[in-house]
Amino acid sequence: MVAVSTASPDRPARPADATWLFGLFALLFALSLILHQLWWGGFEVLSPRFLVILAALWTVQRPTSVARFLAMVVAEVFSVALDMPDVGSHTLLVLVSGACVLSYVGWTTLLTRRLPDAGMLFERIAPFLRVQLLVVYAAAAIAKMNTGFFDGEVSCAVALSGQVAWFDPSLLDGSWRIAPSIWGTVAIEVALPVLLAVPRTRLLGLVVGGGFHTVLALVGNVPFSALAVALYVAYLPDDTPSRLRSLAAGRPALGRWARRARRLSGSRAALPVAVGCWLAAAVIFSFEPVAGRALISNGTRLVLVLVVLATGTVLALALTRGGPRVYAARSLRLGHPVFAVGILLLVANSLSPYLGLKTESSFTMFSNLQTEDGYWNHAFIPEAVRVFPYQDQLVRVTDSDDRALEERSLDGTRLVRFELERYLRSHPGTTATYATAAAGEATQTAVPNSAATPATAILDRLVKFRAVRPPERAGC
Repeated sequence: MVAVSTASPDRPARPADATWLFGLFALLFALSLILHQLWWGGFEVLSPRFLVILAALWTVQRPTSVARFLAMVVAEVFSVALDMPDVGSHTLLVLVSGACVLSYVGWTTLLTRRLPDAGMLFERIAPFLRVQLLVVYAAAAIAKMNTGFFDGEVSCAVALSGQVAWFDPSLLDGSWRIAPSIWGTVAIEVALPVLLAVPRTRLLGLVVGGGFHTVLALVGNVPFSALAVALYVAYLPDDTPSRLRSLAAGRPALGRWARRARRLSGSRAALPVAVGCWLAAAVIFSFEPVAGRALISNGTRLVLVLVVLATGTVLALALTRGGPRVYAARSLRLGHPVFAVGILLLVANSLSPYLGLKTESSFTMFSNLQTEDGYWNHAFIPEAVRVFPYQDQLVRVTDSDDRALEERSLDGTRLVRFELERYLRSHPGTTATYATAAAGEATQTAVPNSAATPATAILDRLVKFRAVRPPERAGC
């Protein structure tokens, strides 16, 4: 193992290296946005997310361009804000981090009257990117410390591990994988924030995390894994670009491949061709939606796995040779108050299920965690910490003029009452009758579609609650 050293103030990373790292991060981040869209929405055109795709493809042409990167972040923040609160955990992470980056750049530009260059911007945002990923991993690990996750009959780890061989699930059929999938997931998610936080073990953390997210991609969690791979760039040693240049100098074929790829992606025809291919796929897949969905599902998995393997192999060749690896001093120290605010928001989001505030997009990550009244299952966080009342009443819809709403309770699934009321407020004219257990009696009450107060309107855009399935139908 190569020794690790910490960069001192008199030995800073070369500006060119920081610029290169920014470009790699922007490139992988753009790829994550494209894969997210393909996985969830396919080749959409008539939606705000198409603007994100255009901005991402534009960024891929010149990933070291700060202006293009910021345009991509603006498009993504705008798109996610429109989708709130119906967003995933990783998408909410992008919303918060993107808003913080834009705020920082806006403030810096106002003071200096010019955009920060790519190298300086990466050095400023890298600690924020590192810390936010640590928060997500720690939150996911803590959420899994519940009785449901360790129950082999209902554990999400068991259900998801059977999907690694998605092309033939029978290959992993059997009880032999129950214990390894549960304990292996817990061990990795507990270890990752520790390994990545300590400079001496970061390389090991990247290897473990890369393998973990490759498996997650195979089971279908392509969007979050793609985002995590982009965030891993912030954990690379500061001298990684110099090492890669040395590797390319010793392997001419690798250098020629890199130059050829750079010329192709940076050509003037690259963007029109890429957009044209997207539009053509949108038309073709509209005629065969089932086959198209299968191609996207399989293709995005394989693309991400190939990206991880190819990138990981090249980086391993570069980082396991040469002198000591260089890491910036205080690499987890946030460089601006706006980043501290972002981390506090992410921590608050992680705590929200336990506090009773929200359960969706709270970094629980397929954990089987339940924090609703009467269903609390965490092993060491007591139910007494819940201070908000939004999860205190569960209801079952018995009748509604909205068939989709009525069908949500056909199998015994219950909704948080606030979530039912939020649904009714967002669907004007819809009414419902629900059943609830109060003081041992089943009561039925008609719920009108009442207008929201300003405070409720804000909550409607920020919080969302998962439905609670009956124990025999528990799922992920």
